[in-house]
Amino acid sequence: MNYDTTNSDGIAVHYDDPRDLSDIVTNLARVTAKGRRKLANDPLTKAFLTSALKLTEELFISPSSDDEEVRPTMSYLSRPKVLAQTITSAPELVPTAGKFRDRWSSHQDFLADFISYALTARHWSLHIALSQSAETMLSSPEDFSRSVHRIAYEDLKLVLELPAYRFQLLAVASASSDSVASEALAKMYSTLTDAWTALYSQVFLAHGIRFRPGVTLDTFNIILQSTAEGLGMRLLSGVHEPILDHEQKKTILGTAALALYLAFVDSGDGLTVEEAAQKRILG
Repeated sequence: MNYDTTNSDGIAVHYDDPRDLSDIVTNLARVTAKGRRKLANDPLTKAFLTSALKLTEELFISPSSDDEEVRPTMSYLSRPKVLAQTITSAPELVPTAGKFRDRWSSHQDFLADFISYALTARHWSLHIALSQSAETMLSSPEDFSRSVHRIAYEDLKLVLELPAYRFQLLAVASASSDSVASEALAKMYSTLTDAWTALYSQVFLAHGIRFRPGVTLDTFNIILQSTAEGLGMRLLSGVHEPILDHEQKKTILGTAALALYLAFVDSGDGLTVEEAAQKRILG
């Protein structure tokens, strides 16, 4: 999903993000919860955060001018760099260092909010794609396979379109030594799990689908999310593999989802996955 607009100089700006950020941006320098909620949704607050997201995008897609340069984790998000990017992207909001400090008393507070903001960008866009496809999957069983492929296509396409996914990889790499990143990742995975399992539950319940003994919705979800992330990494690496078919709007992820569905759903024999596999190999 694209929230960009263009200012009078033809520069893309991103502060018109329509989401309520009050539950995401929580480290603002305001005493009352009401004050923090209001400031979280202020256009300049969003401009600072999306400027940091823009810097993240440039970190991954822009070639370095120095082949020997080593970029420490998060060092590219210094206050001066975020401020400079915001002045370029949204000059009409008159960003200043004072306004930045008015929002975040310490740079660590800003980084904590940015990590949460960046990691929710992907699942928000995915939520829109899911909600649009859920109705088709529920009301038109004949389009079930096509809908699965379309959802998988939208999911992987976001990997290429959103810098948030690249940032997710950066956050994962630093999670073991950064409690802020670790907590934000845990929250992101929890939110993604809620979104996906809500869709699965709706569809499976509507069509009377039951899993084989020993298989749960969590198992199904974890395997599919992990497959999606692995394929996403391969996409970003630029390998020449038939992962995405833009013309047909199909993906290997969609094929994997349908295969997993066929393997995990109880066809009426009551067998576990292991028992069903053993029966198949023995003929």
